[in-house]
Amino acid sequence: MTDYKLIGSRIKAAREAKKLTQELTAEHSGITTVYLSIIENGKVHPTLDVLHNICSVLECDLGAILLNSVSESKEYQNEKVLQLFHACSPNVKPVALEILERLSKL
Repeated sequence: MTDYKLIGSRIKAAREAKKLTQELTAEHSGITTVYLSIIENGKVHPTLDVLHNICSVLECDLGAILLNSVSESKEYQNEKVLQLFHACSPNVKPVALEILERLSKL
């Protein structure tokens, strides 16, 4: 799962490092200030085109903004696996464990 809060915080940090306002950044990116704000807060899933436009305005690398945005959310993924496992019936749990063990060896 992609960590959009992490992506948003990186965009905000890049914008602040350039000393740009949300208004100016949004205007030059072709989006509204409100939309940029909710991107920075990680509450939406912007398209790559939108992220590319923002990064162009901020003169930052899109790859750096996206880098490890999935792997840094391991806590969430661990919690999700546990929730799903606990939701399984007792006779399904051994099968689920076997599947996880096989997947971990790939």
